[in-house]
Amino acid sequence: MFEIKNVSKQYNGEFALNNISFSIAKGMNFIVGASGSGKTTLLKIISGMEQDFDGEAYYCGKSVKQLTPSEKSYYYNNIFGFIWQDFNLLEDLSVLDNVLLPQYLKNNQSRKNAESILKDLKISDLAQQKVKYLSGGQKQRVAIARELMKNPRVIIADEPTSALDEKTAKVTMDILKAISKKRTVIVVTHNTHFIDHTSNVISLDKGELVTSPQEVVTTTESLKYDQRHSLSVKNAFALTKSTIRSKWGRFGVSALTLMVAGVLCLTTVSGAIGDSSQGEFDKLIDTYGEGLKDISVVGSFMSAGGTDGKQEEKPNANVTQNIGGLYAKYVDDKRVDFIAFSQAFNDIKVTMNGKEFSIPSTGSAPVINKLVAGKMPTDKANEVVVPDGFVQTLGISNEQAIGKEIHFSSKIYNWDTGEPVLKDASITATIVGVADTTVYYEYEGKVSEYSVTDSFFFSKVALDDLRRQAEMKNENINFTIRAKTPADMISIKDELNEAGIVPLGRFELVEDIVRLNAQTIEQSGSANAIIGILSVVIVIAIFLITGFMRTREFAIYKVSGFRNLHLGLLNLTERMTETVTAILVMLIASPLINVATKGLFSINLFHSNLLFTGVPLIALVAVAAYFTTTIAILNTHTIKALKTGDR
Repeated sequence: MFEIKNVSKQYNGEFALNNISFSIAKGMNFIVGASGSGKTTLLKIISGMEQDFDGEAYYCGKSVKQLTPSEKSYYYNNIFGFIWQDFNLLEDLSVLDNVLLPQYLKNNQSRKNAESILKDLKISDLAQQKVKYLSGGQKQRVAIARELMKNPRVIIADEPTSALDEKTAKVTMDILKAISKKRTVIVVTHNTHFIDHTSNVISLDKGELVTSPQEVVTTTESLKYDQRHSLSVKNAFALTKSTIRSKWGRFGVSALTLMVAGVLCLTTVSGAIGDSSQGEFDKLIDTYGEGLKDISVVGSFMSAGGTDGKQEEKPNANVTQNIGGLYAKYVDDKRVDFIAFSQAFNDIKVTMNGKEFSIPSTGSAPVINKLVAGKMPTDKANEVVVPDGFVQTLGISNEQAIGKEIHFSSKIYNWDTGEPVLKDASITATIVGVADTTVYYEYEGKVSEYSVTDSFFFSKVALDDLRRQAEMKNENINFTIRAKTPADMISIKDELNEAGIVPLGRFELVEDIVRLNAQTIEQSGSANAIIGILSVVIVIAIFLITGFMRTREFAIYKVSGFRNLHLGLLNLTERMTETVTAILVMLIASPLINVATKGLFSINLFHSNLLFTGVPLIALVAVAAYFTTTIAILNTHTIKALKTGDR
C-alpha cells in the first residue's frame, strides 16, 4: 500500500532521513525511534504534508509528491485519518460538531453514524459537551471518532498516547489495534511498550532505517475517486452557524467592527465633518434672511456708510458707474438664483377683479427676502412678483394669488434731467410669485426688521414698458443679483470689481464664511481621508489578528479535507452573516448613533437617505475583512500550525 524508495530529507544541511526504503501494508504499523530520529518527518512524507524530499513515496501507486491540492484535500477527507498527540480538536465546538466536521464536505451529514461511533467509543453521553471541558483520554477518543467518520483506509497517529496516563494510553492503543483489523494504522511513537508480535515495526535512528517489516508489499490497490468532495453553500452556512454558536464573542466583535467602520466611512461620505461652515452660514441666514446673498448693482450711490450698518470714518463720495449690459450677462449665470429689478414706485394703486387697492409708500428701495410662493418673472411676458402683505389684503392665500391678473398704476421718479420728476405709468400684469419683503438690519448689536410693503418686481418686458411711459431714456436699471451660495456671491462680486463696478452687499460678513469654508474643506478633506483610512485599517487589523489567531483552526480544517477554496467559501458565509448582523445593529442603534454624531458634528447622521447609504458601506468594509481573512487562510502552514514535532 505504501512504498518508500530511497527517501532522504535534510534540514539545514543535516539529514532527518537518509536514503530509507520500505513498504507498509494493512494492519498495525509502528514507526519508532528516539526523539530527533526522523519519525515525524517520515510521517509528514507518508501523509503528503511534506512534498519536498529526495526519493519517492507512493500510496497505492500514486506519488505523494505529485498530489495536487485538490487530490490532497480528497485524501484527507476520505482516505487518510489523523490522530495527534495534542488532539487538534476545535475546543469550543461540541463533541458531536467536531466529529461531524469532515462530513461538511459531503452531500449528507450522517449524524446517525456519528452517534453510533461515539457509542462504540463509549463517549455518546458527551455528544453535546464542549471539547475544552473533557479529559485528555476523552479528547483522544473524540479525535479518533472524528477520523472514523471519514471511513478512511489509513489512520496515521502521531504520538497518540504521549499526553495520556498509562491506563488511558492502553485504552487508546486497544482502540487503534481494533481499527487496524480492517485498515492500515501507522503509529509514530517513542514508546515500544504497546508493540506486540503481530505489529509491523519501522525503527529509525538518526535518520537511518534500523529495522523494517520483513514482508514486502508487491501489489497495490487502485484508488477510485467515487465520493463527492465539495463544500456546498448550505453546508458552509451550517458550519458558520456552528462556529458562531461556539464563538459568539468573536462573532460579535467582528460584526461590531464592521458596523463601526461603516459608520466612520458614512461620516466621510455624508460630509458631516465639513458642514460646520455651512452651519455658521445658516445661522446668519436665520438672522439676516436670504437677502444676505444679495448683490446690489446700481448706477450711482453715495458711500455714506458701511454695508453692515456701521458708519465708516472716511469722507463721503458719490459713485456713478455704467451698469449697462450687466443684467444680460448674469441673467442666465449658473451662480445666480434670480435677478430682481430695484425699481421704486410711488402712489401705487392696484386693481384686481374690479376692486382697487392703495399701497402706502415706504420710501425704501424694493426688497425681496425670499419667495414664499410661485417663481420669479421671465422676460417673455408682463409678469410680476407681489409682496405677501398685499396678498393678505386680498384675503386669499399666497398660492391662490398665483395666476391672478392685476392692473398696476403708479408714479415713477424720472431723474434724466438731474432733478426728480414724477411720471405716471401703468400696466396690466399676471402675478407669478409672492415674496417675503422683510428687511433685517443690525444696529448697536441688535438685529431688527421691517417690511417693505410696496416692493413689486416686474419682468424686464413689463418694466421697460413702465419706464417708457415715464419717459425714462436711461437704460441703466438698478437690479439685485441673488447668488446661490456664499462662494458664488463673492465670486460675482470679484468679477464686478475687476470690471470697475462697485456692487453693494454684506460682503465682509459673507467673505468670513467663505474663508472659513475653504479652510474647513481643506481640514475636513484631511480628516475624512484619515477617518476613511482609519476605518479600513481597523477592519484589516482586527480581521488580520483574528485570522492569524485562527491558523490552528484552519489547519484542523485542512487535515479534515478542507482546501483553500472550501475555507474561502466558509470565510464568505461568515463575513456575509457578520455583515447582515452589522447592518441590523446599525439600523436598530441609529437613534443612539444620531445622539453621538449630533454632539460631535452637530448633525443627525442617520436620516432616511444616509441610513441606507450605510448599508453598502458596511458591505464594502466587509469585503476588506474577507480578503484580510483570506490572507490568513492562504498563509496557514498546516505542519507549523499543528506543531507536529521537530523531526
